Amino acid sequence: MKLKAILTASALAVASLSSFADTGGGPLDLSLGNASFGRDSASGSFVDTYSFTLAGVSYITSGTASSASSGAAQDLDFSSVFITTAADPGTAVLTFDGNLGNDANEFYSLSPTLLTAGDYLLIVKGINTPDMASYDGTLAVAAVPEPETYALMLAGFGAMGFMARRRKRKS
Repeated sequence: MKLKAILTASALAVASLSSFADTGGGPLDLSLGNASFGRDSASGSFVDTYSFTLAGVSYITSGTASSASSGAAQDLDFSSVFITTAADPGTAVLTFDGNLGNDANEFYSLSPTLLTAGDYLLIVKGINTPDMASYDGTLAVAAVPEPETYALMLAGFGAMGFMARRRKRKS
C-alpha cells in the first residue's frame, strides 16, 4: 500500500515538473541576483509571461534569450522579447535586441540599465515549427546602493584618515 502511494506521488511530481518545462512563464526569483527562464517546446505561436519584483532601484546587468534547434525541421523564431511594468503590460520598458530573422538559432540580449522598484513582466513572443525547438534565457540584476550607504562609506574613510593622521603625529 505504501509503495503504491509513493509511486503515485513520484509519478505526479515528475508529471508536474515535465508539464512546467513544456510551458513557459511563471515567476522569476531574482533574490540571488539572476534567474533562468525558457521552454522545452512550444507549438505554433506562443506568448510566455514571467513576473518578477524589484525591492529597490536595481541595475539590470545582463539579459539574454536564445533559441536552439537540433534538426532541420525545427525553428523557433522570436517576434519580441521585452520587459514591461505589471501595471502597464502593453508598454515596453526595455527591449531585447537581436536577430529577427528565420535563423535556426537566434540570440537576443539586453543592454545594462537601471530599473526602479516595482513589479515587472518579462514577455517572450514567438512562433515555433511543428517539430518544436526550445529557448532559454537569463536575467541578472544588482542592487544599487542607497545614498545613505555612500555617506556611511565616506564617513568611514574620513574616520580612518583622521586616525591615520593622528597616529602619524604621535610617532
